[in-house]
Amino acid sequence: MFDYIVVVVSEEREAKRLGHFPWREDVLQNSVIIPVSESGWNGPAGNGLGTLFAIKNASNAAGKELVEEVKRGKSVLIVHTAGEGTRNVLARTCKGKALIYVPGLTILEGVIKQFQRFSIPHRIMVTWGDQFLFIADSPESIIESAHSAHVMLFGLKAELTEEIASKYGIQIVRCGDKGCELLDFDDTRNYEVVKSKMERHRGCDVLVNLGIFTLSGALTERLLDAFSDRLEERAGKFNSDQLWQLWCSPDSATATADKWLRERAERLKREMAHDLNLIRSFAISERSIWLDFGTNKSYYSSMMRLLTKEAEGAQLRKFLNVELLSATDGCEIQDSIYVNSGIERGRIRRSVVSNATAKTALLEDACVLNSRLNRISGKNCIVYNLVDSDSLALTDCVLVDVFHPARGRIRLRFPIGKESSPKEEWWSSRLPGNEYTLSEVAAMTGDITDDEMQSARMRHERLAQLADAEPVRVRDIIEHPIKVKPLIINKPWGYELWCASPRNYIEGEEFTLCELNSFFSEQIFGMKMEQFPLIVKIIKADENLSVQVHPDDRYARKMGDVMGKEEAWYVLEARERARIYLGFRDSIRSDEFPELVKRGEILSYMNSFYAQPGDIYHIPAGVIHALGAGIKVYEVSTASERTFRIYDYGRGRELHLDDATNVLRFEVLRGLKHGGGHLRGRHLDLKLISVHNGMNPGTNMRNAGVLTCVRGHVTLVGDAKAELPLNTFETALVPATVSGGIRLEGEGDLIYASFISS
Repeated sequence: MFDYIVVVVSEEREAKRLGHFPWREDVLQNSVIIPVSESGWNGPAGNGLGTLFAIKNASNAAGKELVEEVKRGKSVLIVHTAGEGTRNVLARTCKGKALIYVPGLTILEGVIKQFQRFSIPHRIMVTWGDQFLFIADSPESIIESAHSAHVMLFGLKAELTEEIASKYGIQIVRCGDKGCELLDFDDTRNYEVVKSKMERHRGCDVLVNLGIFTLSGALTERLLDAFSDRLEERAGKFNSDQLWQLWCSPDSATATADKWLRERAERLKREMAHDLNLIRSFAISERSIWLDFGTNKSYYSSMMRLLTKEAEGAQLRKFLNVELLSATDGCEIQDSIYVNSGIERGRIRRSVVSNATAKTALLEDACVLNSRLNRISGKNCIVYNLVDSDSLALTDCVLVDVFHPARGRIRLRFPIGKESSPKEEWWSSRLPGNEYTLSEVAAMTGDITDDEMQSARMRHERLAQLADAEPVRVRDIIEHPIKVKPLIINKPWGYELWCASPRNYIEGEEFTLCELNSFFSEQIFGMKMEQFPLIVKIIKADENLSVQVHPDDRYARKMGDVMGKEEAWYVLEARERARIYLGFRDSIRSDEFPELVKRGEILSYMNSFYAQPGDIYHIPAGVIHALGAGIKVYEVSTASERTFRIYDYGRGRELHLDDATNVLRFEVLRGLKHGGGHLRGRHLDLKLISVHNGMNPGTNMRNAGVLTCVRGHVTLVGDAKAELPLNTFETALVPATVSGGIRLEGEGDLIYASFISS
């Protein structure tokens, strides 16, 4: 058992999350867990500087110098989980590859559990958080070897092939009774280079470098001192493999290593080689089991190894505390792992099913985890984190759901093994069947916490359960006007009353418009919508609001958004001489723009309008605009919250001039101010509807839309005499199926906003 376990994550909030993680007793035992974040580092650190940074951060968090603890005989395990985790789509669902589930636990828990019996006094062990290594060697032999050198690398014997050389660092060793002497190390991933080295070391063995190593306290102390300037600056990068290669094969490493790294590597080698071996290898037994979960293909392959009937499969199942099952209980199960699941009917063959439910399932060589399904047919596939009420049929792919609190359910379909092709073919390209690229999903979930994602998933599950258990109630909800629960956000300059948006809840229900759209967009809008398309607010500005611009659809997509932002304002109230600034009154050049902002002169180059109640202003994407003090407006926009701030009257908030320059329309535009109570833009249609003497002659609502009462009291009456009263600033979503059959009664004004699909 380790005395201290340091888990390295990307962000501080992930570290806090792990601080409250419900660790299992057989995983943590009595170790002290110390989660630390790499977020304070400027850019990527690599696992070389990343390890040193983690030791410093963990020492601060623990209130103890971990290096001194190690020198006194304590043991430390450092698990690196930071990084984008781009190659495993499952990581998108939990914002961390280490927290992906396998039956019974997360990968991180498995990594810690597997190494607890190999803790080494006086040593720090460093490993990756996306692989299991079930070492068949005795702990005593590993401890003895680790104590004979300042650095000990773990390696697995392999035959040198082009595939091996292209994927892994290579250790060239001479093994004897007293362990393995490290003769050469190569991390070029070049088969010809490694082959030429092997020719110089005839009769020696090749070890695949596993990225796992141990450090002495004395060397760690010297490393911290040697790289103290980089740690102070929190800048720079090197991977530990670069250091090993500089020590063992400096000629081949010199061309790729930075001068500052080469110089320090040489100095450390001179200083540390006098008492112990500086670096050596440990060739783990060929009976050891190595499971990699870093890619979609390796995750699937590792899960399928759980099903083998040989000793390997039995050992893996024992570790996870699961059994190979063949039984009939509602559905027929053959040679499968089936835990914490409920499949009512069907057949499951050679599959892993964990924390999953379905009415019907036909599965063969499949993995289905953490999913709530209706009907599924799957072969050679991974289904993970899905909530689905329809029928699914899939082969040779990964299918996952990512839950976003504002954008709802994002489904990703990915061919198994596609991640081995060039990254631009799958990371930044939209694959068939997907609404987003993986890079877009990563961008849009960057500021979302795992708790927010889990909460969004739970709401989707409740809605799916409701649709399944009470279809009449659901049909009643979506076939009548739906009252929306408002959300007020107080601001230093006034307030925003959110009348309708993806994040607004339905009155009396526990799900949002976003989630309702995920399941029933075709019934509500008459077409499939990627997300609920509108945001409606009442904005009260007691002070001048910042000068802003919004991106168009194309630019927004690059930033991970569904759509750009087109906007319109209907003036409800305005103080005398209150102003709205909209568009440029004279054309300016893009190169002039930053200087005008810097000098505080940008407003003088914009159109200025005295705001009057009843005015409508159209703000297409790319048009500069600002709302002046003393104005209350009804604002409708497409469902994007992306705003680039240009000028803020010296308030000190962040500006976004580079993005603004990229999207701004610098030409003079006409027709931005409208009258007559109607505006039709590219994606927005806005109408003023007045109800006098208790009735309105015709609502003229032909499409699904959002109806907000902006004055008085109006009641929506349907054909079935169903009534929905709206007071001032209350809002209803009117589905397309009923929009033409609504009567309005009462006394007041309403604004009807609908989305125009391009």
